[in-house]
Amino acid sequence: MIFSRRTVMRLAAAAASTAFAKRAACADGARVKAIAFDGFAIFDPRPVAALAERLFPGRGAELTAAWRTRQFEYTWLRSLTRRYADFEVVSDEALTFAAAQLKIDLAPDRRSRLTGQLLALEAWPDV
Repeated sequence: MIFSRRTVMRLAAAAASTAFAKRAACADGARVKAIAFDGFAIFDPRPVAALAERLFPGRGAELTAAWRTRQFEYTWLRSLTRRYADFEVVSDEALTFAAAQLKIDLAPDRRSRLTGQLLALEAWPDV
């Protein structure tokens, strides 16, 4: 059975929140306010890189690397400045910037395909 990234995250969050609901306080008495998962350790990003290479032969790896770097940078900056934006928004902004930086013509349909592929990642086989 194949699950989308969003489905896996919802299931993981539901399972974690259920487990913590019974034990809502930490050992030091602090309350649990959030649970975070590292998506890059859970999801296999290779299909995104493969699609980028098909769309931009010879430049896919370069675009993917620049895009991923910008995703991290934008996420950190937004976290530090407390200006949250959804993963989809940050990823789209990062892709747009990376393509412009590399002077790659990113037509709307190609941008949509790449961001759509990112949102449909499957978990690594051992997850």
